[in-house]
Amino acid sequence: MSILLVTKPMAPPWHDSSSQLARAFAVGLQGLEKPLHLRLMSTQHGSDISGVEDEVIYKGAGRFAPGILQNLRVFKRLLTAKGEELRHFFFAPNPRSAAAARVAKRFIDRPSVHTLCSMPAQGRAVKPSLFADRHLVLSESARIRLEREGVESHLVEPAVLPLSFSEVGRERCRERFGDYVLFAGDLRPGGGALEALSALSHLPSTFKLVIATRPKGADYERCLRQLERRVEELNLKQRVYLLGRIDWIGDLVAGAHVQILPATDLTAKMDYPLVLLEGLAAGVPAVVAQESPFAVCSDERSVFACPSKDAQALARACEAAISDEAATLAKDVYASRFRPERLAQDMVRHYEEMGVAV
Repeated sequence: MSILLVTKPMAPPWHDSSSQLARAFAVGLQGLEKPLHLRLMSTQHGSDISGVEDEVIYKGAGRFAPGILQNLRVFKRLLTAKGEELRHFFFAPNPRSAAAARVAKRFIDRPSVHTLCSMPAQGRAVKPSLFADRHLVLSESARIRLEREGVESHLVEPAVLPLSFSEVGRERCRERFGDYVLFAGDLRPGGGALEALSALSHLPSTFKLVIATRPKGADYERCLRQLERRVEELNLKQRVYLLGRIDWIGDLVAGAHVQILPATDLTAKMDYPLVLLEGLAAGVPAVVAQESPFAVCSDERSVFACPSKDAQALARACEAAISDEAATLAKDVYASRFRPERLAQDMVRHYEEMGVAV
């Protein structure tokens, strides 16, 4: 059976979370004894995933949002049948993409699955952006939201490949930053950066906070200045490191004692931030906002959930997470819940329930 994955570019550097999710599925599928043939939308450089067929759809993979010409190439591909028996879409719901998918379905009618990789802002209807035969969501929060709009969806938690890191690189990070807590997220309001700073002010002075964030969005500079002012107000300048885009994120995550991400607004973001799952794989516990979708994963041993505005509770959770036991449990949570093979099994089960021969 042949399946076309409709995605952003399936090629390095794998910055986009929806492509990372599709990649985890493709890799996880290799471990299953299923006669499935995946066709991936890639670039001339390819996906570097064994056992798949890369179709050259995109010219490059560097941008988060493909341009109009690139999207036209995707649409053209959807108007062409190349033997696939099912089409599986991995992207955030949006009206324009949904309209294009509906038009393409009139010409090439194939069973379709849509994994909603993120959700629009609260208050914005999701239903007008849906088009597939089956809708998969990545969190219970998203499933409930669609249910309130009268749409049936199915929960499939995400998975991720472990980050690549070296012992030398991890130790280099620890030498540079000392004992550090990592915030890898956005500076925008609701992203959790200011809350992470407040939590740091309640941690022992030996602990540092490393903030790793990619400069993006029209508000980035304003949010950065606000963050810097808050660092000054809390007298934390000697304890905070601010990093932009880096190519050693694996070393940085693996070197952290704990990740803190008290984000409450995940608009256009994956409900389970993949960097937290990557951290669990490396034995790095996580502290998140009680208000976030990922809070349902809290076990108070390797994943902790606290009210986002309670800086003292966040700090206590960080301290509780710093232990060999918590690190071991974090790896166990990843192995039992967020491995690519589990994701592939779940996806295949949905294909089978749809009556598609597998």
